Order: sequence, then structure tokens, then C-alpha cells
Amino acid sequence: MKTANYVIVELKDAYSNEEEISTGDSFIVNSTIEDVNYVNRIAEVLVAPDFTVLQKGDEVITHHNIFRLRNDVNGNIAQSNYHLDRDRYFIPLTELFMYRRDGSDWVALEPYCFVKPIEQEKEDTFFDLSLEDDSYKGRLHKHGIMSYPNKGLIEQGIEVGDTIIFSDYSEYEFKVEGELYYKMATKDIIGKV
Repeated sequence: MKTANYVIVELKDAYSNEEEISTGDSFIVNSTIEDVNYVNRIAEVLVAPDFTVLQKGDEVITHHNIFRLRNDVNGNIAQSNYHLDRDRYFIPLTELFMYRRDGSDWVALEPYCFVKPIEQEKEDTFFDLSLEDDSYKGRLHKHGIMSYPNKGLIEQGIEVGDTIIFSDYSEYEFKVEGELYYKMATKDIIGKV
């Protein structure tokens, strides 16, 4: 099979609804299709277009709605709009965020990158400048540590570990390997400190 505009992936379980506790027992942590926190976002590539870097066997991180169950017009639970058959789904290239090959580290796909959030100590400072003037209210930008830059950002000199500034409301919380990151686009990176 060849594909022109989509990546075909396989995913056994769309949801990770069980958590194991120290006794070895497990319990259900999610009983609804509306909660996206327990939707799996990692799948294995079966087929990818020739013009992409992706290959059969790569793991990809994608948007939660690719695998998420939904309610149809009659209120019945239905498969995702991206479901093909059995455990296979098709993913638009715009909804693929990172990939890894043979267990290597994750690599961000353009135009996306992943930033580790930094807690700001004071809301009224921007680097060493005091912003007590009310005209600057609402223009404070957020800081983070670049964790997974894409190729374009690397070419611009943004590297893993750089402290960066990103635009307001650009961050989308995302867990990767159990760690909280912000997924954002290249255009949202203002610069590096």
C-alpha cells in the first residue's frame, strides 16, 4: 500500500484507563470518552508518504483526537473520524508532532517543538527590566527550556537546553514520557535568552 497525504499507523488501545498501584493491583482512572488525558497519543507507523522522513516502524506522537472515541449524531459511541479498521488509523501530516526510530530520542516535526515550562518568580519583571508601567500589562511573555526543537529552529540557532521566550497563549500542555511540556509552533518562539 502507498499513501499520498496521510500516515497510516497502528495502535492497539486508544485509551490508557488503568493505573497500577504499589500492591500490584490496578484501578480504572477514566470512565468517559470526553476526558482526553487518558487517550493514547503514540502509535507505530505502518505506511508514510515517500516525501516524509517517517518510515515503517517509527513511533509517532500525534493529536489526541486521532484515536479518541466520539459520540455520533444519535449519541452513540463511535470510532474516531480517523479510524480505518481494526487497530489502524490515518493521520494528516499536520497532526504529527514528533517521531522516534528504534528507541532513539524523540525528534520534533516542523513546524512543532516542545518546551519545558519554567515557573516565573515575579510577574512584574521581564529579564532585568522592571515593568511597573501599566502600558506593559498583558504583554509579558513566557519562558521555557527548549527540549525538542525542530530542524528549522536548530538552523536558527535554537538548541536543546536553551532558555527561550514564547508568545502568550501559544502553549498546549502535552505529556511526553510522563513529563509536562508545551507543544507549540516555530512561529510562537520569540527568541532565546
